[in-house]
Amino acid sequence: MSRERDVRMWREAGKLAESGDYEGWQVIEWELRKRGFPRAKLLLDNDRIRDKLDQLCKSAQAKRAYSNRT
Repeated sequence: MSRERDVRMWREAGKLAESGDYEGWQVIEWELRKRGFPRAKLLLDNDRIRDKLDQLCKSAQAKRAYSNRT
């Protein structure tokens, strides 16, 4: 796999996390693999990365919940 493809996968992971549609890194990993990124499991095998994706997911979900209240 090429470095460019890995970079695209990272960007896609960030977009998925920031969408608020995903609960955390595990669902994002599954979605990435479904979208044709077989290296997602390997590239997300890092606690710091997983924590960051989880934080992005929670933040996006909180923003969505706040927006829905107003």
